[in-house]
Amino acid sequence: MFFNLFKKFISKNDEKILKEQVGPAVTVIAPGTEIKGEIRGQDTLRISGYLEGNINCKRMVWIDQNGKIDGNIHARRVINEGEINGDIDSAERVEIRSNGRMIGNINAAKIMIAQGCLFDGEAHILEKDDTSGSVGGHG
Repeated sequence: MFFNLFKKFISKNDEKILKEQVGPAVTVIAPGTEIKGEIRGQDTLRISGYLEGNINCKRMVWIDQNGKIDGNIHARRVINEGEINGDIDSAERVEIRSNGRMIGNINAAKIMIAQGCLFDGEAHILEKDDTSGSVGGHG
């Protein structure tokens, strides 16, 4: 179901990669939904609403074009098409896509910052040994 919604926006190769990384379950914060507090989870989190608080996620956090986060993100992978005001720590990859806006610092093994996005902060590429730690954190 999750991937059927986005098939027209992503290539077959991207769909295959995302299916492997997203995992069996996705939690969605819908447009118009506002949450204050910390979110911790095992599976992928898709944000289309607003979150004021930190995220600690063992898989992927995907902020879509309508999503906004005022807080820090600690996840295996982060895709930002919306707005983040806070820092990101990621063991694998952070993508700020062309519509994405971010004010904060990034620590990740791989960082992709697309042309046209807004990024105000520092980006640090982690060495392989730095990524073997506890991304996804407490649990």
